[in-house]
Amino acid sequence: MKLNQVTVGCLDYNQSVAFYRQLGLTQIVDAPPRYARFETATGETFSIHAVEEIGALSTLIYFECDDLDTKVAQLQSAGITFDTAPTDQRWGWREARLSDPAGNPVCLFYGGDHRRFPPWRIDPATNEKGKENEERTTGARQYNGQRPATERRPAARSFWLAYPVGGAINVGWPHDPHRDR
Repeated sequence: MKLNQVTVGCLDYNQSVAFYRQLGLTQIVDAPPRYARFETATGETFSIHAVEEIGALSTLIYFECDDLDTKVAQLQSAGITFDTAPTDQRWGWREARLSDPAGNPVCLFYGGDHRRFPPWRIDPATNEKGKENEERTTGARQYNGQRPATERRPAARSFWLAYPVGGAINVGWPHDPHRDR
């Protein structure tokens, strides 16, 4: 199975299109006033669709940035308001939070190796967790024989979303099973 895209609701089509284009996404589908689809520089897709109202917010949209602080400064100088400035998190990511025009929460972040391979990741061979948050250190590290990202693949994907399903689960796409070996 492959995840194709994630779609979030928007209240004002034009405002939402302008917002996601300003974040740096390339618009690849324009079907006003109901639907727009965007693509990242590495090919992942994300879309918006018009709704009458936004219900209880339960989706948090994550966009990974290689140089988070520079990206946030660029967006702030273009008039985008952030709820939180770039901040180092205890799980090894650096995050800045904002909301799109419909109120959907957005997190710009840099996760490095901790994005997919945190020290507490479950080892599929043993089904046991690695070291807990309190014991972790920042930066690239091996976990249960897994090689650092620089050896696993040439570049990290840049677009991720989290969904609450009994807790946040990071989901990325498109997935190529040969790429992440």
